[in-house]
Amino acid sequence: MTRRDLLRYASGSLLLAGLPASLGAKNTPSQSLFFERYEIGKIRANARSGLLAPTYREWASRDLSELQDALHAFEQSGDIVRDFATIINRLTEFSLVQLVEPSSQRRDALLSALKRLISYPKWDYFLDGDKEIGIQRASLATVRILFAREVLDDAIDSSLDKKILDAIAAKGCLPCYRAVYGMDHPDTVTGWRFDDRHEGFYQLSMERWPMILGDNNLRSAPSSALGIGAIALLGHDPRAQQWLDTAVSSFQRVLRLFSPDGSYFEGLSYANYTLRTALNFFDAHARSVGGIDWSKKANFDGMLDFIASMQAGKNADGTPDIVNFSDARSSVYACVPAWIGKQTGNPLAQYQAEQMSLPTYFLDFLWYEPGKASSPPPPALLNVRNQLDWVLCRSGWDPDDAVLAFRSGGPCNHEHADRNHITYKFHGERLLTDLFGAAYDSRHSGWEMRKTKAHNSVLVNGMGNHYHDGQEGTNDSKSYAAITQYQVQGDTVWWTSDATAAYLIENDHITKVLRTVIFHKPDLVVVIDQVRLHFGEQPMSLRFFPDNRDAKAKLKTGKNDFLIERPQAQLHGTVYSKSDAPSITSTQLDVTPETGDFPCIEIETSPAFTHEIVTVLRANPRGSSPAKVNVTSTDKGWKLNSKQATFHIDTQSATPVIQLSLA
Repeated sequence: MTRRDLLRYASGSLLLAGLPASLGAKNTPSQSLFFERYEIGKIRANARSGLLAPTYREWASRDLSELQDALHAFEQSGDIVRDFATIINRLTEFSLVQLVEPSSQRRDALLSALKRLISYPKWDYFLDGDKEIGIQRASLATVRILFAREVLDDAIDSSLDKKILDAIAAKGCLPCYRAVYGMDHPDTVTGWRFDDRHEGFYQLSMERWPMILGDNNLRSAPSSALGIGAIALLGHDPRAQQWLDTAVSSFQRVLRLFSPDGSYFEGLSYANYTLRTALNFFDAHARSVGGIDWSKKANFDGMLDFIASMQAGKNADGTPDIVNFSDARSSVYACVPAWIGKQTGNPLAQYQAEQMSLPTYFLDFLWYEPGKASSPPPPALLNVRNQLDWVLCRSGWDPDDAVLAFRSGGPCNHEHADRNHITYKFHGERLLTDLFGAAYDSRHSGWEMRKTKAHNSVLVNGMGNHYHDGQEGTNDSKSYAAITQYQVQGDTVWWTSDATAAYLIENDHITKVLRTVIFHKPDLVVVIDQVRLHFGEQPMSLRFFPDNRDAKAKLKTGKNDFLIERPQAQLHGTVYSKSDAPSITSTQLDVTPETGDFPCIEIETSPAFTHEIVTVLRANPRGSSPAKVNVTSTDKGWKLNSKQATFHIDTQSATPVIQLSLA
């Protein structure tokens, strides 16, 4: 699609925009895809609620010229990835405001925008051969245009409504159907690719994308748009029932992406994307079609547990912080727990909607119900080993409580090379962090942030977990690790993860890579790393990265210790070895300056066949002193003494045996 094409289509739509909106009301009632008319009062009240009022005020304060500016920008650039998405987001925001505070000026602006949007030749930048397919942008446009249509209701005359539905079929549902059908039947795909305008967006092979995307979060969006669009088209387009059946079938596979316990392999942000698009369809389907109780098709209460377990207090701006394994960056939108709570009655859902979510999505206004019963997470969620083999432990749910997270388990889309990686938040500070903002494009320096050397993990002879070269994007690697023991005794938790398989692919000298972690809540973490090799001696190293997004992390090193300082807390590390003392230095991830500044502590041994390193980490708020811990080497391993506990650690077993005695 060229700029000339866009201008030609846009000029035609401007002629349509000049026609009055009252040429004739729609002669058939619309299905309620998003809300019933009697729910508008609740939606308006939600806009004034403490949870949603800040977002509503922001949207309501936007000048209508922003919508026109967005349309103009896209018509000049043809950039569907960015500029088209901006149009759709402005359309959604102004539609929500119109629902709450109707005005003729805003109504006319929305009608004009719809006419221009439906005039564009396509809504997505993906092709199968030379045929448009819809993945993210066509699915986004389909759902949001239908939302605007429902808001405007009888302001849309029958002629325009037919044009909207024709566009939904041709530019929304049909491309999304092709995408979902290709995921279901990859042998029928000619070859997915970017269109000519966007071919430089990424440089990668899409040969396996129908299979890769068919088993990750990107199945949900086109399935949702296909289903919602098909419901709108029932009685209007003869293909609608087939499209609806395809969407229903596809969501059986979407829900199987969640583990039986409700955990989600791509991380919390991608669970949010999957759920917010899936639940949108489930809600529309229940309103207009019925016959399926979607809440019984997966463990939605388990999903609430997963959302809770992935929390990490608050960010500096008061928004929820999360355990950001993979490319995850943020928590769920409030609509996700709100929908689940409405279906299951679980009071944890209301607590999450109000305390653990981002209230910034249009469905939040439609589904949130203030005043419902609310309960914080139960004690069982203080220590979690989920079915992904991720370990998530905390001392409580307040912002200053400690949160320790550990990544074992298998590969997934959007993953990093992060097996046996640990993160630790204490007193509101990410003393050991998972770096934010890794590049999706292997041509970018930020691709280095995906590798083991950018994580709080182990390198052997400079090599880490297996990872791919990015030629297919951010797809899964071949790296596997497994939790071999997990024990909880009161406020103390320990576990061992075997990541040998993840390292062996890159380094055939390796015969063992074990990491054992003891968390004596809230301020003592003991990390025991064991590496064994054959064929030749090699060095091993450990890295520990603090959060430095604000450039306020400070690192200091000594002969056998180090200190990580953040404004509100600090982490004292002391290092012990069964052989020669390792070197301890302050270094940083080797990336370009514009990518970021990522300092870290590096602990490195001399080459050997066997390595056993114990790192004792003691956290304390600034202005106080850390706990004292005595460590001695024994014939079988190690003995650790603190004021509260004594640990006897036998490292000669295949999996270390830990005995705890409380003072």
